[in-house]
Amino acid sequence: MHAWIYQISDAPIKEAINEDILYQGDGTDYDYCAAITEEGRKSAIEALKGYILLSGMFRQIDDTTFEYQGDIDEWKAQWVERIQDLASQLNVENVLKFVGHSYKLERALKNPLDTASQFYLSGETDQTYAEESVELMRWIEDLEVGSKIYLGGIIDFHF
Repeated sequence: MHAWIYQISDAPIKEAINEDILYQGDGTDYDYCAAITEEGRKSAIEALKGYILLSGMFRQIDDTTFEYQGDIDEWKAQWVERIQDLASQLNVENVLKFVGHSYKLERALKNPLDTASQFYLSGETDQTYAEESVELMRWIEDLEVGSKIYLGGIIDFHF
């Protein structure tokens, strides 16, 4: 399967990530990474704002800049409700089932935006990994309304 890795920072990005930044291959999260075309970048940005980021939480200013509009507390309340619902479905019969209720709960905790995409939360290119969506949401929680976030490199990855 393929998904995108988005580089996001709270400062303008000086050096965008590329397909050679992340560890790839055996023993990693990525089979391989690849550059995307300009048209692919536009599609990835549309997916980010239309399907990944929560509706109304950000306003797009230009191709690389978004402004935080708030609503993290409302989102957290919905997330906690979803976690509690999944946890209430666990019992001694299904707790160890492969891809059962335990797995769904784990995925809800690690990937609350339910996306295959990952997030490289740095304006630098000094880390060799990207994060699941829970880390993006932890990062967003610290933003103030009106804060700007900046989109840098976007790369394709296969997993």
